[in-house]
Amino acid sequence: MSPLSSQQFTNNRVVITEGAEHVPLNKEQFKTVTEVLTLPELQKDEIFVQNLIFSLDPYLRYDYQEGSKESSVFGFGISRVIASNNAKVPTGALVISPSNWADYSVIPKKSLSEVAVLDDVIDPKVPLSAYNGVLGVPGFTVWDSLNKIGDLKKGETIYISSAAGTLGQLAGQLAKRKGLRVIGSAGTDEKVAFLKNELGFDAAFNYKTQDKREALTEAVGEAGLDIYYDLVGDDTTEVALDLLNPQGRVVAVGILAYHQNEAPKPITNVYNVLFKRLRYEGYTLFDRFEHFAQFWREMTPLVASGDIKYTQTVVKAGADKIAETYLNVLNGTYKGKVNVQLAEI
Repeated sequence: MSPLSSQQFTNNRVVITEGAEHVPLNKEQFKTVTEVLTLPELQKDEIFVQNLIFSLDPYLRYDYQEGSKESSVFGFGISRVIASNNAKVPTGALVISPSNWADYSVIPKKSLSEVAVLDDVIDPKVPLSAYNGVLGVPGFTVWDSLNKIGDLKKGETIYISSAAGTLGQLAGQLAKRKGLRVIGSAGTDEKVAFLKNELGFDAAFNYKTQDKREALTEAVGEAGLDIYYDLVGDDTTEVALDLLNPQGRVVAVGILAYHQNEAPKPITNVYNVLFKRLRYEGYTLFDRFEHFAQFWREMTPLVASGDIKYTQTVVKAGADKIAETYLNVLNGTYKGKVNVQLAEI
C-alpha cells in the first residue's frame, strides 16, 4: 500500500454558480468549498496533482453537471504530480496542465493531450511563473498563431489590440523581430507609454480616451495595415477591415470584450474580406500541443537572455483569492501576466 493512500489532503476548491455566463461576473458568483480528501483511486493514465501557480486568463471553463447549480472552475496552471497512473507523467514531475481552481486536482485521461511535463525544459535563469505566461500557454498561443496564420513579412504593419497584456506584449516583440512595423492599443496612458518606451512599439494609443478609428487610421498612415492581431473581438474589427491592405490577415485569438460582458457588435463591412481577398482565421491551441517542444527550443533562450521582455504579477494567496484576482484581471488592474501562487515551489 502506498504511504500516500491514507494521507489526508485539505482541499480548497472554487465553484461558480449557474447562470454566471449571462450577467457581468462579480465575486458573489464564486465561493470556496473546503473538503478533506484521501488519495483518489486513479484510473488508467490519470494523475493527481498539487496546484502550485495558476495562470489567470480572461477565459473561464466550467461544466455544470445535470441537476447541479454549481460547477468547478477550470484554468491552466503549474502543478506537482503527487501520484500517477500514467507512464509518461511520473510522480514528482512539474507539469503545465488544465486544472480546476483548487489546491489539489485529478487530471483525467481526456485532458492528457493538454498536459506538458516541464522538468526537462526549465531554465534556472527564468522564474517558474514565466512558464504560465511568456513560456506557457499564452506565449505558445502567440508564437504558434503568428506562425500558423500571421505569415509575418518584413516591412509589413501589424496592429495588436489589448497590446499591454501577456499575449499582446509578446506578439509585438515577435513582430518587431521579424522586421514589421508594430502598432498597439491599451487602456491607460501608462500602458501606452510602456508599449512605446519599453517594448519598442512604433505607435500606440489609448483606446479608452481616443477615437479608435481616428487613432488607428493616423497610426497606420499611407502604408495601410497588413495584419490585425485581434485579442478583443469588439467593433475594432470593423475599423481594421477598412484599413487592411489586399491580402491582409486578421488573426482572431481573443474575445476580451465578451469576457467583460460587452454586447456583440455586428460587422457591417464584411465585404472587405471578399474584395480585398483577406484571410480571417480564428486560433485556439487545443489541437496544437505537439508543437510545444519546438516553441520552448526557440523561445526559452530569448526569454532567459532578456531579448524577449515580459511583465508579470504573482499574487501569493490561497484558493479563496483566485476569483477576486481574476475579476481584477478583467478590469485591467494589472499589466502583463497575472498568476496566483497557492503553495511554495
